[in-house]
Amino acid sequence: MPTRHLMILAALLCAASPAMADRDDPWCQQIWLSRNTVMDRAGQCFSTPLGQAVFDNSDCVAGERPLSPLDQATVSRLRDLEETYDCAVDTSANRLDPSVLEWRARLMELWTIPIRADTEHGCVGYTGPVMDLHAGMSSDTTIIGRLEPGQNFGFSHEPMPGGWEYITVSDADFGRVAHGWVQGIEMNEDVCSLMAG
Repeated sequence: MPTRHLMILAALLCAASPAMADRDDPWCQQIWLSRNTVMDRAGQCFSTPLGQAVFDNSDCVAGERPLSPLDQATVSRLRDLEETYDCAVDTSANRLDPSVLEWRARLMELWTIPIRADTEHGCVGYTGPVMDLHAGMSSDTTIIGRLEPGQNFGFSHEPMPGGWEYITVSDADFGRVAHGWVQGIEMNEDVCSLMAG
């Protein structure tokens, strides 16, 4: 593996670490966006300038919104992360950091919202079988991408029940090419030319 690839992988794994987070940085904004995407899908109305700029209130319903058990657990865990890392997203702003917009676009493709982890792991030079990437934690959800031999993949979100993992996939030059939920994936020397994290 060329030294350049190792340096790029190390940079990617460190790029959005919560250890570097300040109260309104892109990492905290991703957590805020994930939590509020769940609430938006449940029909919550947003009153803050940022909430109104990011989410469409035209179909919202006033009052407390019921959540599925999975969505309630997701919201609770994301709130815990915001508290642990002392996040304080500026909701008086009218836009997110430009670097968070890619995450927003990915969330719009997902049925199940992933929970950001405070660690990251990567597999360079995947040699396993082709694996479908789904929009949610079910093989019945839409296939939105694939992991193929020769590509790289990374974990930066918490594993979910049933062996489901949200991963991002990049090509040999570490350009992002896919993302989604996959069940039963393992990162080990049998399927990775190099592992990091």
